[in-house]
Amino acid sequence: MEIHRLGHDHAAEYWKLRLDALRENPEAFLTTYQAALAKENPVDSTAKRLEAVSNYTYGAYMEKQLVGVVTMLRKEQEKVAHKADILAMYVTASARGNGVGYELLKRAKRDAAEIGIEQLGLSVVADNLAAQHLYKKAGFTCYGIEKNAIKQEKKYVDEIHMVCFLFNEENK
Repeated sequence: MEIHRLGHDHAAEYWKLRLDALRENPEAFLTTYQAALAKENPVDSTAKRLEAVSNYTYGAYMEKQLVGVVTMLRKEQEKVAHKADILAMYVTASARGNGVGYELLKRAKRDAAEIGIEQLGLSVVADNLAAQHLYKKAGFTCYGIEKNAIKQEKKYVDEIHMVCFLFNEENK
């Protein structure tokens, strides 16, 4: 497995995997598959987003195929620039169970520490136990639950908010 930071040259393959993620695991993302399909010039806008100074998107490759992604988005305002969010985490069903998600998070954490990020935050839907297990294994801890955080088709879903303090000895 290889982990690479993705740039504008990876936009088309990233977009394809993003659509797969939205179709296969819609409960894990705020964006819907239909909304993604309706976007105008999605590969171009993805390329711009991948090049943004505050965006660190990583891809995991197995046999030269993109099988997993995660984005670390640094907060830009001065008073919160010590923090970043982990977003858009996805590993294909065929690659799960091979440590792909853990390696993606490990790379994001390493690069975050190198650029002075002190803490990473994320949210995960409460019924995604596999993702919660992965995040805990990667050093994240729960600090709160937001009831009814997401509403889709008259159904509410809670979100668990997690944080990883990068300069704690246990998180290195």
